[in-house]
Amino acid sequence: MRRDYIDPDYRPKTTDLVCEFHIEPAQGIGFEEVSTHMAGESSIDSWTEISTLSPELAEKLKPHVYYLDEASKTVRVAYSEELFELGSVPQVLSAVAGNIFSMKIVENLRLQDIAFPASMLREFKGPNFGLEGIRKLSGISDRPLVGTIVKPKVGLSSEQHAEVAYKAFSGGCDLVKDDENLTDQKFNSFEKRAELSLKRAAKAEAETGEKKFYLCNITAPTCEEMLRRLGILKELGASYAMIDLVPTGWTALQTLRTAAEDAGLALHAHRCMHSAFTRNPNHGLSMLVVAKLCRLIGLDQLHIGTVVGKMHGEKAEVLAIRSECVLENVPAIEEQHVLEQAWGGLKPLFPVASGGLAPTMIPELYRIFGKDVIMQFGGGIHAHPQGTKAGACACRQALEASLEGIELKEYAKGRKELGAALKKWG
Repeated sequence: MRRDYIDPDYRPKTTDLVCEFHIEPAQGIGFEEVSTHMAGESSIDSWTEISTLSPELAEKLKPHVYYLDEASKTVRVAYSEELFELGSVPQVLSAVAGNIFSMKIVENLRLQDIAFPASMLREFKGPNFGLEGIRKLSGISDRPLVGTIVKPKVGLSSEQHAEVAYKAFSGGCDLVKDDENLTDQKFNSFEKRAELSLKRAAKAEAETGEKKFYLCNITAPTCEEMLRRLGILKELGASYAMIDLVPTGWTALQTLRTAAEDAGLALHAHRCMHSAFTRNPNHGLSMLVVAKLCRLIGLDQLHIGTVVGKMHGEKAEVLAIRSECVLENVPAIEEQHVLEQAWGGLKPLFPVASGGLAPTMIPELYRIFGKDVIMQFGGGIHAHPQGTKAGACACRQALEASLEGIELKEYAKGRKELGAALKKWG
């Protein structure tokens, strides 16, 4: 018989890593049986009885399934920190989100949350800049930041890309970034785009008197090339680099975090591809887990969803992710499958709302997120009837109205950019 790891009387130690899972057993398999198999497979056990591990060490390292609720299909497992390589996100995921998803006895399995003990948190640096560091860098302390993505995603030359960025900066954007699939294409090479766009950012900064940041995507085939591109941005005087976190991978992100600190650059994380494993509510792992790992590693900004835009994500879920990004002590939320987490002094990262946003949505975004958010627009700026600059201006006007508590229709009087946005998007 395989070991039984179910122990409802167990209380997690302060050094335990705790995971909450949603489990749906395959037909004919009992809930407790699949739970104990899952716990064993993610730690010290095998598919059949083994005798290579001493009873003493097995007792010390075994996981504890201390909470089971078959009605809600919820299981919580406490793992000894000794099972993990401290400071390694890839190894943690290989354990608690590895082979277990392939087990035949599981119909569906979802990792809802991970609560990290203080002893493991100390092995990670967390964000270098984070929310407050970005605010200090930008000089903006009392409002959300406004950003845009150059559109179309791909197809523009480096010169055209830089000109679109300049118009967005001139109209009032604080940040302009590449989109996820623009890296180093023939029609728009990384080095030329970075040089031209950063020059245009500096020009707009001098003209407006506001700090302007261009976020160039350094996602690359290898860590070596990614680090080379990071070095180029440093030489060009950039303050930021952007990375596609899921396609790049956790090892590369940890490597980049160290290099970015050495270079003095902030890291903006695009979460593209996350829905491949986070969207199914019954299988995979949650975006909450992804966000926690990003804070642990030390990315400075992260896309978290919009609630009101085009991307999937219910309000309660998105706000739970936001809390994980910005709070020092996150309370447990049973209905959202959020475990209690004390972050041990790791800096908060700056949440980014991005995806299908228009200037007319800013009042609602402000009500939902408050001031500690980066509102990031794509077509909502570039599809403005009067062009990109006017679209950026309309966003700043809508934000001003929201900060002052004035209805957009009232604030649009005498402000043609906001008026045109209201006419187009309602």
